Amino acid sequence: MKKLGMVCKIVLILVFILPLKPVFDQHIDAWSGMPMGELHVRGNQLVNSSGKPVVLSGWHQPSGAYWTYQDSNYYLNLNGNNRHAAILAYLKDITDTFTDTRPKYGSNHGWYMNQVRLFIDRQDMGDVAAGSYNFAGLQAVTQNVIIPYINYAKTKGVYVTLGLDFTLANDQATTQSNLDKFNQIWGYLASQPAINSADNVMFELINEPIKSYSNGHWGGYPGENDFLDHWNDLRRFQNSIISTIRSKGADNVIWAAGLGYNQFYSPVAKHPLTDPLNNYGYAVHWYPGYGAYDNKDKLQSQWDSNIKVAAQAYPINITEFTWFKTQPGDSEYWNLFNGSNDGFGKNTKSIFTAAGNVSMTAHMNGFLLESGARSSFADPTAGLKWDGDTRRQAMARFLFGWYYERAQAYPRALLQNSESATDDVPADAPTDVLTDTYINAPTDAQSE
Repeated sequence: MKKLGMVCKIVLILVFILPLKPVFDQHIDAWSGMPMGELHVRGNQLVNSSGKPVVLSGWHQPSGAYWTYQDSNYYLNLNGNNRHAAILAYLKDITDTFTDTRPKYGSNHGWYMNQVRLFIDRQDMGDVAAGSYNFAGLQAVTQNVIIPYINYAKTKGVYVTLGLDFTLANDQATTQSNLDKFNQIWGYLASQPAINSADNVMFELINEPIKSYSNGHWGGYPGENDFLDHWNDLRRFQNSIISTIRSKGADNVIWAAGLGYNQFYSPVAKHPLTDPLNNYGYAVHWYPGYGAYDNKDKLQSQWDSNIKVAAQAYPINITEFTWFKTQPGDSEYWNLFNGSNDGFGKNTKSIFTAAGNVSMTAHMNGFLLESGARSSFADPTAGLKWDGDTRRQAMARFLFGWYYERAQAYPRALLQNSESATDDVPADAPTDVLTDTYINAPTDAQSE
């Protein structure tokens, strides 16, 4: 009994005094105790290798120069004016920022991100709508930027949801020509050893397919009397891509699209996709400008009508969302983002928290960080976007606190079986205690 008591004391000491250091030299990732392993879908949850539910918090990051360093020469100068090398350096820097848990921005904690929605940019692969599709460019950026970044992201505890920055001509997604391109791209990506079944890589099939073809016309909105037929056409389209991916032996989690601007998912539970592994969920976009703005009842109604049925059957990844209050002189397009922390932010938090299976990536780095010498878009060393501007009520500070709260419920492996474990505890002590337990830490609101 004395030996067992001593073991318990050792465990408690490690839990409370070593929260920011590797325990028994095990690999520690985005924050202390966070395990990095392949995720998979079980029911309506994304789960880790121990079967514990996981929700991911992160940011959307296209790979092009515009969305990284933009007009700054800082990374170009450091990398011999090599664009791919400069982009990769930027991606590493911003990942360091978003996984740095040390206190920043006047708070007592840092960022706690563990997902990036990494889009292969049109700068490299061209665009379907513009007729500039460039498969060779996609291959080059994959080898020079995407794969090296995936490897780096793994060392930081970041899951990469890989997607494609295509726009589709006339909002028409499900043409045979488009399908041929998607199958070529996903067949190539899924066959890459560094991507195929990689622990930290997931696939988002299509960005905002908007319309599909059925009954002689293009459509995809719930008010249409043949909305289900349009979903079935998009289902056929995505099933073909899934089949291509799985034929390469890739078992990565897949995030599938709905109609509209990734808005409409009501038929998906009764009319599911075909995945031999059943390892998929749905990527959803969530904006104030979809009609609710700061109205709580309208926002809840949108969730209940368009997404709830899918969320009850599958995990959800909100791969785009942004809010801030627009001001005179802003771009008309920014009305899509016109919401406040007190309205859209708090109501969104309530809905996602209640669902219990919602991962998310904020759209995007340029609405989280200010510009600076390293980037005229979003400088990894700059402060939070519009922080303290009460007119804007922008999401950056809100998410900074919310992501920290979400991190406290992440399943943490405190002690794991390992050869090195026996060097630090008595020989007869258990080496698999407190595995995948949950640590309750004060939320941002409680601790400040």
